[in-house]
Amino acid sequence: MHTLTDPTSTPQPDAAETERRAKSARRAATALLREHPDAMVFTQAPDGLIVPVPASLGMESFPVLATDWRAGNDLCVAEDRMTIVNAWMELKREGVAEARARMRTNPAQWWVVRMFDLRNTQGVVLTVLWPTSEGPSDSNAPTVDAPPSETPRFGTRKQDQEGNVIECDDAYLQMFGYTAQEVVGHPSFERVHPEDQARLIESWIAMIATGRVQMSRVRLRRSDDSWLWVDTTYHNYLHSENPGYVLAECIDVSAEMSAQEALQEREALLRRLLEEMPDGLLQLDGERNVVYHNARLLEILHAPIIGTEPPADAEAAHEPPAVRLETLSQILTEEAREKFDAVIGRALTEGISEDVEGEALLAFGERRHILMKVRPLMRDSGAVTGVIASVQDVTDSARARRELEKRATFDALTGAHNRASIITALKAELQTSADTGVIYVDLDRFKSINDTLGHPAGDEVLVQVSRRLKAAMRSSDELGRLGGDEFLIVLRGVRGRMVAMEAAKRISDALHGTCALPCGNVELCASVGVAYVGETSVSAEELIERADIAMYRSKEQRRGLPVLARSEKLPAISS
Repeated sequence: MHTLTDPTSTPQPDAAETERRAKSARRAATALLREHPDAMVFTQAPDGLIVPVPASLGMESFPVLATDWRAGNDLCVAEDRMTIVNAWMELKREGVAEARARMRTNPAQWWVVRMFDLRNTQGVVLTVLWPTSEGPSDSNAPTVDAPPSETPRFGTRKQDQEGNVIECDDAYLQMFGYTAQEVVGHPSFERVHPEDQARLIESWIAMIATGRVQMSRVRLRRSDDSWLWVDTTYHNYLHSENPGYVLAECIDVSAEMSAQEALQEREALLRRLLEEMPDGLLQLDGERNVVYHNARLLEILHAPIIGTEPPADAEAAHEPPAVRLETLSQILTEEAREKFDAVIGRALTEGISEDVEGEALLAFGERRHILMKVRPLMRDSGAVTGVIASVQDVTDSARARRELEKRATFDALTGAHNRASIITALKAELQTSADTGVIYVDLDRFKSINDTLGHPAGDEVLVQVSRRLKAAMRSSDELGRLGGDEFLIVLRGVRGRMVAMEAAKRISDALHGTCALPCGNVELCASVGVAYVGETSVSAEELIERADIAMYRSKEQRRGLPVLARSEKLPAISS
């Protein structure tokens, strides 16, 4: 990036060398700009006049200092101009210089000014400057002989063909905290981190063999035994100079590596948390390709969704096996698959978050109830880039929920709808159809069975009565137990009173005869009342009341025959 020899004795570099040195300058500038986001650059001609940044440097994307001043020395306040002049003289001797100065536009702000000599390659001096909160140790000092408080981020060394250091600049010594005697005459490889030595040696051998510029990123030991990450660029002058040497340009990239290591640690922590989650996780891109899944997903599904191809490298061997969404969908029932696909589609196209439940058919025939919570992944602009779904096995909770629903809906003894449930079913039917009827059933002499044979015998009678009623009913009808020995049958789609009476006759016949019990036989008989909606509007409660009145009329007749309710409302008959 800069020369360490007398420019008058150095042959003019060719175009390839010019490009290599320009690249080194860009690397140094990039490192400084990465370290200092508010840094700026400008270039000067050999006479100190500010000139446009050469396009050959490829630095169009870097922030360029905007100024109307002709010379670089005019940028700073009068008190700091001698400081810049001394730095300029240092630049001519060493190829690089650094100073601190205040700008005329803001005299209260100190700036670090780093100069790189590119006169032999680009015909300019490249300057990078950035604001700092600290001025020089002595604000009245007219020179920059004292080292700046900040440790340099760029330094160079020369090595022979065996890698021994033959020369280095002050910035290099400051970067690592060594004296020249501790560095010169020693191989630089001995200070390389053991894990990076193979990589560095590979770059060194390639540079010696090909003569081309080589770069490597390694950790070098400081004098305090800490490690510093550096990007090193090797230039081979073994055959173009006398005596020949290798120029190594070192850029401190520790801040970048610290940021990368911190990011890797956060990613590792996040991955660990995702793997330890009790939910299965599935991430899809905008094309529904699987981007990520955790191992828990496979555990939940117990399914053959593992990719058939082995991992491509050893690092991938510990990763969860590959999952294909097509195979995942095949595990779901057709109904669940359709719902899942629809939810994913709405998440991708409309950015909607939804939960969907469905059944999965596992490889060994077991059915599991799966809850999938699908959420869109969106950029700040609102564009949907994919979806993430958490998958939970909620089989146990679904079973418990169904059991609670069953208890809230059905009578535990007979399996028929309970009172509230059958009335709800009747109300729903009346809202959609006028061809509705009800059959009210009351067992005769049931109290005597409980009194003489006991309540277990009475319960068994109720169970058998429920079975007989279900057997005599149509598949479209509903059976409910109103309480005690009273039952209600909701008739759907009955075309007239005669059809309702025919259904009631089948019910009545089914409840006449002997009922075998473990403790003996009992004779069954029931009173049956029938009510039909007809052309008039009627509520569920009123229809049940009509059937109840008809049932009492049946009971009064003592013949066990069904009785049809009158169309007009009658007062209830007391027992």
